[in-house]
Amino acid sequence: MTENLRFPWADLPPVRADETPDDIAEQPQPSPSRGRRGRRPLSAWRDTTQAGQWQWWHLLVHGPAQAVDDFAVAARGPGLVPWPFDGERVEEDMFALAIGDGASEHTRCGLSIEGCRILARQFRDAAETRHARNLMRTDRPCVLDFHALVPVPPVILRLGATHPDAVSWLLRHWGTAEAPRGVRRLMGRKAGRRLPGGHRPVVYGFFTPRAEAPEPLVAALRARWPDMTFVLSRQDMT
Repeated sequence: MTENLRFPWADLPPVRADETPDDIAEQPQPSPSRGRRGRRPLSAWRDTTQAGQWQWWHLLVHGPAQAVDDFAVAARGPGLVPWPFDGERVEEDMFALAIGDGASEHTRCGLSIEGCRILARQFRDAAETRHARNLMRTDRPCVLDFHALVPVPPVILRLGATHPDAVSWLLRHWGTAEAPRGVRRLMGRKAGRRLPGGHRPVVYGFFTPRAEAPEPLVAALRARWPDMTFVLSRQDMT
């Protein structure tokens, strides 16, 4: 059961040592939702903790210098999707994990049912505090916030992160069912060709689950900024 529990502060995927970041921001994962808003079992959360399941991307953006600056401003945000946080669900999941078959040996070693409840409550309190802090943080904004560029509608947000309709919307409009991880602006990267006078490039790097490509989001950027060029490319992790 432990492999199915998705912690609200899931670890970031591996970072490429050869990339020099200009700005780095954590991408906290959405928390499970409850009941009619998309309550799902623990197994509904995908296991993306293995390095082989991540894809590293570069997004090259170039165009008139002022347009590039305007895009950079529009692209900044907190770097997370403001899904509703269900503390009760988190507490239930942690209690089930602590007292279930996967933790029975530890329970026999001395953790009582009441102890499991206390542990679950402490975990919920920590998760709620972390969630609130992430929503309010402005000290290290994400330089390429998918939700800032292509916002998730309120009606979809209310469904919760694991609701099938919410996942379908994200895949259709973003190409990935999660906010990107390890987002950074890569300094010193070139466009790969000579640009017209007054034009300049900027390159972003980020991770998504390997099976998902954020091409729909890039298509939306091209439609919104027709005078600019957006080139999305997969990068080898080896």
